[in-house]
Amino acid sequence: MKQVTGDLGSDSAGRSARRRPRWTTTLVVVVVCVAVLTLAFGSPRASGRGDVTFSTASSSSHTIVVLPTGLDDTANIQGAFNTCTSHQWTCTIELVRGTYHTSQIAITDFQGSFVGAGPGATIVIGNPNLASPTADPFWSALPGSSNPWPALFTFVNGAFAISGMTFSDTNFFPTLGWDWPGTGTVTALWAWVLITGTMAYVSMSHVAGIGAPGDQGPFPGSSNSFNIIDGMAFQGMLLPPGYSNVYSDQIPITGSFWVTDSTFRWSETGVWAQNTLDATVTTCYNSMQTIVSNGFWDISASQMLFCGNVDTNIASEAGAGYGGAQSVYKTDLLPSTATVVGNSFSVNTGGAAGVFFDFGPSVGLASTLSVQVTGNVVVADTTCAACWPSGLPVGFLGEDLANFEASYNLVTASPNAVATGLAVYNLASGPGTGGGALVGNVVTNVNISISLVDASGFHVTSNLVKNSASWGIAIWLGSSNNTVSWNVVKNSGQYDLYWDGSGTGNAWTGNVCKTSSPAGLC
Repeated sequence: MKQVTGDLGSDSAGRSARRRPRWTTTLVVVVVCVAVLTLAFGSPRASGRGDVTFSTASSSSHTIVVLPTGLDDTANIQGAFNTCTSHQWTCTIELVRGTYHTSQIAITDFQGSFVGAGPGATIVIGNPNLASPTADPFWSALPGSSNPWPALFTFVNGAFAISGMTFSDTNFFPTLGWDWPGTGTVTALWAWVLITGTMAYVSMSHVAGIGAPGDQGPFPGSSNSFNIIDGMAFQGMLLPPGYSNVYSDQIPITGSFWVTDSTFRWSETGVWAQNTLDATVTTCYNSMQTIVSNGFWDISASQMLFCGNVDTNIASEAGAGYGGAQSVYKTDLLPSTATVVGNSFSVNTGGAAGVFFDFGPSVGLASTLSVQVTGNVVVADTTCAACWPSGLPVGFLGEDLANFEASYNLVTASPNAVATGLAVYNLASGPGTGGGALVGNVVTNVNISISLVDASGFHVTSNLVKNSASWGIAIWLGSSNNTVSWNVVKNSGQYDLYWDGSGTGNAWTGNVCKTSSPAGLC
């Protein structure tokens, strides 16, 4: 098995090239360079290939236009990227209006833009029965023709923009199969576009990702099974020499990843980030439809922003419109933040708007994740009595976080839905688990509107809670030193305010309600 030697990003010349700012040059003269293209791609008309044109305004700025052939366009697209990166040019790779068919493309150190005529106008479709990787796991060797990773496009390092195209693979089983350690043989695509390596700066806008409708792979029979695992992914995956664990030893990726004004449908995740270091990931103003989750795992000294998205038909027992977890594989993470603001979430069949976990305290580590959710609208459209067997809320859950704040969100469900609106769990109560605030939220028509479980140091204030099937605001199971003040709680099925008597130091002040247990909390 070929191992990644860790040389990517290690030499000063490589780092310097990746840190160069993108050059913007107005094209002045267009030259069709047949000789260069013949060397790079072979004859443009050979084997049914379409035209590939090349234009330049200087020795450092180039445009390569790839035309669709109606057949297999893999060689032309790969050849355009190879020409650009082999000369260390700043390039625009342009796909015109039309449909392109491709197998896996791998690109290293690309600088420039990858553009189409617009989503729905330029369509890139995965070929059926994509080849399996030769390395096991596939990320233990670099991507390329000898080891095709299960992604339509895999970018290693670079600084580039992607815009104006649709990526699609609607084959129920896109690949011939590959081994996912701990899972088994998988036929799904890992991603339409995967950015990996050690450092990358990427902007994606006005793109679309369309998977196959319904449940297929990677986990047949599961309610969260689609033929695409991660739609657009920013993930450190390369392994150093002498690695011992294929997950915890992965090299983190540094840089930034922006995904805006785009549409994703029918994939396990829409936008995913994992194993980042000193990175920013911005996912804003997108449409997500029938996506199990968007989010992140194991971010270090990084900032996640999820804003202005419309996320509909969030489903499955483990699904969330946006969520994240720390210390899934890594234990050396630095403090990081996730901000979820101004989104619209439509939830059903067991999904949640957002769930956030920090597993560090459960093994004696300090929490490193702080989360703020503000100004979101969550509508749970179901009356199913058993739609949340996992206990996830329809709104937001924070567990063992360094800090958790939920403010000015609207969370509503069908009457008497068996679910929680907003929930805080500090079950581990380990080092670094902090408090937070639940302020100004409106929660209606759920089982328990606001629930604190073994949680300490929270301010629950100025919320409007109505029509809870059981309790309006519940402080229970060892929760201590919390303040519940100036909330309006109405029409709860059992008690507007509930405290089970466990924990100490909880204060109840100025609340407007009619019923409480014990009496006198109103």
